[in-house]
Amino acid sequence: MTVEYRMDGQLRPITEYKAALVSSLGTYALVAVPSLAGLPISLSYTLAVATAAMAGTQIVNGRKLKRYQKNLTRLEAFAMTTEELPVSETEFYLGKGFDWTQVHAQRAYECQKQTGRKYIKQSPLYYKARELERYAAKTGKLRLIADLTSSGKIINGKKIAKRLNRIIEKRPALKPLATISNKLNYINLIDNPYAPLPPVGGEPYLHGVGASEEKDMFMELGGRNGHTLVMGTTRVGKTRAAELFISADIARVVKRKITYRGYDGSIVKKVMSEPEAMVAVLDPKGDADLLARCYSEAKRHGREFILFHLGAPDVTARYNGIGHFSQISECATRSTNPLGGGSDNAFKEFAWRFSNVICTALCRLRKRPSYDLIRKYIMDMEVLYLEYCKMLMVELEIENWQELHEDLKQTMKGIPASLKAMSRESLAFYMLIKEQQEAGNMKDDPVYEAVLNAVRYDPSYFSKITASYLPFLEKLCSGDNLKVLSPNYDDLDDPRPVFDWTQAARKRAVVYCGFDAMTNRDVASACSNAMLSDLLSLSGKIYKSGINYGVDGCLSTEKPVCYLHLDEANEMVGEEFMPILNKAGGSGMRVTAYTQSRQDLTVKLNDRAKAEVLESNFNTLIMFRVKTEDTAKLFTDQLPEVDLYDTKIQNGVTPDSGIIDDGLDTKVFSTRVSDSVGTAKTQKLITPDQIIALPKGQAFCIVEGSRVIKVRFPLPKESASTLPPDIESLCSAMRVKYNSYDGWWNEPNSTH
Repeated sequence: MTVEYRMDGQLRPITEYKAALVSSLGTYALVAVPSLAGLPISLSYTLAVATAAMAGTQIVNGRKLKRYQKNLTRLEAFAMTTEELPVSETEFYLGKGFDWTQVHAQRAYECQKQTGRKYIKQSPLYYKARELERYAAKTGKLRLIADLTSSGKIINGKKIAKRLNRIIEKRPALKPLATISNKLNYINLIDNPYAPLPPVGGEPYLHGVGASEEKDMFMELGGRNGHTLVMGTTRVGKTRAAELFISADIARVVKRKITYRGYDGSIVKKVMSEPEAMVAVLDPKGDADLLARCYSEAKRHGREFILFHLGAPDVTARYNGIGHFSQISECATRSTNPLGGGSDNAFKEFAWRFSNVICTALCRLRKRPSYDLIRKYIMDMEVLYLEYCKMLMVELEIENWQELHEDLKQTMKGIPASLKAMSRESLAFYMLIKEQQEAGNMKDDPVYEAVLNAVRYDPSYFSKITASYLPFLEKLCSGDNLKVLSPNYDDLDDPRPVFDWTQAARKRAVVYCGFDAMTNRDVASACSNAMLSDLLSLSGKIYKSGINYGVDGCLSTEKPVCYLHLDEANEMVGEEFMPILNKAGGSGMRVTAYTQSRQDLTVKLNDRAKAEVLESNFNTLIMFRVKTEDTAKLFTDQLPEVDLYDTKIQNGVTPDSGIIDDGLDTKVFSTRVSDSVGTAKTQKLITPDQIIALPKGQAFCIVEGSRVIKVRFPLPKESASTLPPDIESLCSAMRVKYNSYDGWWNEPNSTH
C-alpha cells in the first residue's frame, strides 16, 4: 500500500533556472547544428521545440518558486479606497486571503525548521543597508546612496522629481524642465529587494505560505446573523477593519418591489433600491478617523447621519436613555443597572423600586421620564406626591378642592405617627383623597399608593438607602450632560435633534455614538448600557409587531436589519448585552464586537463562566495579533488537529559474513542509506504562537464555525471626503485626546 504525503519542497535553491539554461543551449544547438544530434533535420527541429518547451516550463516553475520564497519575507502592497471596496447584497467582504488548510500548516512548519529559517530571514545586505542609512543620517555623508537603499524602487521617480525641483528653484533658467519633473512622478522602476520593511512586526511568512493562492475572500451575508467577534491587541488594525466593515454596511443597498396606486387609479409596480439597514457604531473612547469615515460614507451614499457624542455637546444630537420603552419598568432597570450588585445589591433594589415609582407616576402625569426628573423627585418625593394629588383632584372633578384642601391644612389635628414625615400640605391631600375613597368616588390607585408609601419614609432613612443612587444621577445631570441626556422636548429654541432608535431604524440611518469614556467613565458606561437596553427593547417590539407597527401604509410585520458595531466592546458588555446576542438575531440585529482579549470580558463581567457564555454566542471569529496564549486558544481550541510530515534519513553499516577475502585480512561490510517521509508531530491546524506572531493588519478567521481563513486587510488610500466645519473641529479635538492606531501604513512602500 502506498501513501501520498503532501510536501512541497519549496524551501530549496532554485535549480530550475540551471535546467532552463541547459535546455535552452540544447535548443540552440539542435537548431544551429542539427547534425550534432545524428538525426534528420525534421526530427532535430522537433526535438528543439520539445527542449524549448522544457526550458519555458522550467523558467515558469523557477519564477513561481522565487515568488513564493520572496513572499515569505516581503508581500506586495495591498491598498484600496472605500470607493473600490467590493459590496454585495449576498456576500460580505473580508479582505484578501486564502483558505488555511493542512498544506499551509505543513509549509509553516517547514519554515520553522532549522533548514528553513534562512528563507524567512532578511539577507545580510538588508541589514548593511540599514546601517548605511543610519550612518548617512548621523554624518550627512552618502545621502544619495542612502536614499536609493531606502526607496521601494531603485528608480524612484518621485524622489528624482523632488531633487530636480530643488535645482530648478535655485536656477530659474532650468524652469522648462518642470514639465519633465511632473512626469517623473509616475516613473517607478525595478523593485528594491533591500528596501526597509514597514513597521508591522510579526512573521510575514504566515501569509507568504499561501500568497500564491490569494484572492478576495467573502462570507455569506446571512452568516452575520450569528454575530462576529474581532479580537486583537492595541494598534494591530482592528479599527481599520472596523472602518472597512462599516463602510461596506453603509454602502450596501437592496432592491425592493413595491406596489401602489397611481394618480389615474391604475396599479403601479416598481423596483426601488434603498439602504439595506441601519448602521450603528458605539465607540466608548471616540476615534476621530472612525467618526470621519462614518460621516463621509453616509453622505457619499445619501444616508441620514446622526451624531451623538458626549464630548461635543454643541453639535451632538440629544438622547433620552430612559424615555423610550415597551414596559415602564425598563426605565428603572436602565437607570439603576450601572449601580452594580454584590454587597450593594440591597441598595440597588431600593433604588430600583423608588425609580420605578417615580417613572410610573410621571407617565400618569403625562411626562416623559428622564434622568433629571428622577433626580429631582428622588431628592424630594413629596413634590411628586403633591403633583400627583393635584392631578387626581382634576380627574375626580372635585369642586372647590383648593378651598377644601386649605381648610384641612389649617384645621387638622391628631396626626398619626406613621404620617409625621409628611408636611401639612401633603397630609391635607391624604385626608381629602381618603374621604373620596371611603365615599366610593375613587377606585384603588396602585400608583398613588406607591407614591404615598415612598413619602412616608423618614427623610434621613430615605437618604441613606438612596446614597449611592443620587451621586450617580448627579453625574448624569451635571454640566452639559443635563441637556444632552435629559432633553427638554418643549424647548423649541434648541436646534439639536432628539433621536430614538425606532426612528433611526425606520429611516435606516447611520448612527455614530461616542461616549468620551476617557473624560467621564461612569457617565459613558451608563449611557452605553442604556443604549443597549434601548436596542434590546426595540428588538422585543420588532419581534412582536414589526418596526412599522401603527404606521399607516406600511407593512407592520417588517423586520429591518440593524448592523451594530461595538468598538472596545468589553467596556459596554453587561446584563443587557447577553440577550442581544442570543435572542435579538431573529429581529435583524447583527452584532460585530471589537475587543482586545478574553481577560477584558472576564474583568468586566466579574465571572469567567459568563465571559465564556458571551464568547459562545459569536459564530464568526476574526483574530488579529494578541498578547496572551489564553486569548489565542479561544481561536485554536475550535480547530482540528493535523499531521505534519518530515523527511527522515537513516544510514547504517552491517558486517557481511557471506564475503570472505582469503588473501587479505580485511573486514567486509555493507552500508545502507535511506530517506523516508513520516509523521513528525500532530498539532492544531493553527497554533497559539502563530496568532501571537501575526503582523499588523493580518488575521485568522473562523467563518460560520467551520471555515478557516487567513486574510490581510487593505491599507487605506486617500479618497475625496469633505467634512463640515463642526465635524472637522470635533475630529481634530478627538485626535488630540485619543488615536486608535499610529498610522503604520504611511510608509511609501508599506506592505503587510
